Amino acid sequence: MRAIAAFIVSSLILAPAGAQDLLKPGGTISGKVRFFRHQHLSGAWFDVYQMTSDNPRMFAEKDEFCDDKVPPKTFHLNVMGDKANKARLDRLLGKKISIVAERFFCSDTDWHVGDAFVGKWHFAEPPKH
Repeated sequence: MRAIAAFIVSSLILAPAGAQDLLKPGGTISGKVRFFRHQHLSGAWFDVYQMTSDNPRMFAEKDEFCDDKVPPKTFHLNVMGDKANKARLDRLLGKKISIVAERFFCSDTDWHVGDAFVGKWHFAEPPKH
């Protein structure tokens, strides 16, 4: 009987966490950030701030452009029109950051570089002065 109880307890502890591990709007993503310039198929060049997640998770909402088996790992961060976040990212290049992703989806055009695009986000921690 003890062996069965121990098995049940260990199964609950070691089982995949399920829904709480899914990335939902308002969820936090952490990882290293980098910058590069990318050329679109049209020939236009544009700036990319990309974060590589240190804990990739599947999205809570189904996205037809996501891989069903592999969670998105690289996130293209939108900084258009946001000088403060762009400046802060510039200071943090190559470092681990945490963001709160409010609006995101798997990349569906050549303008989105990486596995997913984060259209609306903010830093999880306020800037240090």
